[in-house]
Amino acid sequence: MVDALLSEARSRLAPDPRTAVFDVKGTASGKTMTLTGDVQDAAMKEQLLRFIREKGGYTVIDSIAALPAQSVGEKTFGVIDVSVANLRTGPEHRAEMASQAILGTPVKVLKKKGGWYLVQTPDEYLGWTDDRLERMTKDGYDAWAHLPKLIVTAELSWVHTSKEITSQHVSDVVAGSLLALKGSSGDFYDVEYPDGRTGFIAKDQSEPFGTWLAKAQDTPERIVATAKRFFGVPYLWGGTSSKGMDCSGFTKTVYYLNGVLLPRDADQQAAVGDSIDIPEGKMDLRPGDLLFFGSHAGAGKPEHITHVAISLGGRRFIHSSADVHINSLNPADSDYSDFRAANFLRACRIIGAGETSGVRRLAGIPYYRGIEH
Repeated sequence: MVDALLSEARSRLAPDPRTAVFDVKGTASGKTMTLTGDVQDAAMKEQLLRFIREKGGYTVIDSIAALPAQSVGEKTFGVIDVSVANLRTGPEHRAEMASQAILGTPVKVLKKKGGWYLVQTPDEYLGWTDDRLERMTKDGYDAWAHLPKLIVTAELSWVHTSKEITSQHVSDVVAGSLLALKGSSGDFYDVEYPDGRTGFIAKDQSEPFGTWLAKAQDTPERIVATAKRFFGVPYLWGGTSSKGMDCSGFTKTVYYLNGVLLPRDADQQAAVGDSIDIPEGKMDLRPGDLLFFGSHAGAGKPEHITHVAISLGGRRFIHSSADVHINSLNPADSDYSDFRAANFLRACRIIGAGETSGVRRLAGIPYYRGIEH
């Protein structure tokens, strides 16, 4: 009864463990239940306790911790301070890499274990990192969030210690990285990292964020052009940067660089946007549409999405598989993939999707909207 109740509560309150913490165990003695573990926040904890009391009729002994954990202290906010931070499924290097977060990404800091922190990115994805993370109090974070920012527009670049391309590197940076913009001089911008380091980046590799955001548009032409910039970038499980990407990391990066924040994984991306009706034998997709692949539902098994690609129009698409390249679902094309044709499931449209579609734009997210122009 205890396990069944907690399972039902989990399915209601935290159906996707990638985006919400629900790590609760319970024991019962008569009509008294003792609950231990962690949940995402105080609101989820209250909902859980109410559910157990009303659904199961139990008196609850509450030993549940609502995150952020006390071990985190007051610094429950953070900003990624390295070009690409790895986010793992557990607090150890041998744990699977679930995702990545690039320089300047704001995160919630939920829990600490040793030198590792459980963080949550703006797309709500959870992961453990021991990479460079500048932790902040709410006041410190608010102050950082409202500083004018600069975005890196080159696929890969460097921040230098002086206004000379030959000077020592401060660090590498990838497309979409955000730094505080302190000033401008000649061919360089003067920038600052979340931890206070300073440096200079070439103007032809970057742009003031406000200027960039005002121009960012997810048009078919821009999405396709951005996708083609990453031709040949190798596949990396969990990768979300121009150093290496998995399939959904690729689509996520392409749309982010055009002002749209997609969910992290392929099946999550399939749940947003507008579903596209594809009549039998006719695939009239528009450039920028997302195609999803995997195993079809049947024999008591649900549909299982394992791959995503960006349409180039019609039956051709670009995706990350081994590396970023183009394939087709048309047998007459030289780049036809019978494997992908056999596993094609459905498609959705992000471009032009309405507010109720689940598509989020950077201009509507407080951290990005709050950056001073």
